[in-house]
Amino acid sequence: MLSHISAIPSHPQSAVFLLHGYGSNGYDMASLAQYFQKDFPTTAFFAPNAPTPIFEDGFEWFSLNDYQPTQTISLSYLTQLNNRAVHAVEQVKTYIETIRKQYDIPYQRIVIGGFSQGGLIALKTAFDLTEDIAGVIGMSAVPLNQPIPTKKQLPVLLTHGQADDVVPFSGMEFNQAVLQQMNQSVSTCVQPFMGHGIDDTCINAVRFFLTSCLAEKQK
Repeated sequence: MLSHISAIPSHPQSAVFLLHGYGSNGYDMASLAQYFQKDFPTTAFFAPNAPTPIFEDGFEWFSLNDYQPTQTISLSYLTQLNNRAVHAVEQVKTYIETIRKQYDIPYQRIVIGGFSQGGLIALKTAFDLTEDIAGVIGMSAVPLNQPIPTKKQLPVLLTHGQADDVVPFSGMEFNQAVLQQMNQSVSTCVQPFMGHGIDDTCINAVRFFLTSCLAEKQK
């Protein structure tokens, strides 16, 4: 199973999985989870490390060794990235299923979120699981390259900075269009001057989204 950083209350009723970006690790997303724990006292937060170590203490979900910063992302390159993500998606699915069984948490009480390339993994995983989950979050996410055939209708939150120079804002617009073609309910948090990151406004948007996804289930 993927190694992870976690915050697990007694008898958790729901779970949030947060997937880090390229070259980062679970500690990065665990720090994000700290913003939400007091508001969701019966929710377990899991921040796994991606499967492939790179750098000194970083990991990747899939290779970006041919990455070149640009204001647009070509469809052919997006297709390459989506194809590379398939193996990691299978690992994340297995990881979530193991955690879900261990703590007896239904799929419908699970939210998956991710940042940058972790955002792509989160989106692909959410629509590849056998059951519906409570929601999925893509933060400055590498976009899907095409609609995924699905009968699921999941709440989706996308956050992005218009000044992002790593995953350009056009990527979020493309992602939103693809998800809408899949008949998904997509909400967005767009920050005009934010680069490749997550600011307080995005954190508040994620908190509101988690509340809408999980509040009823925590009663």
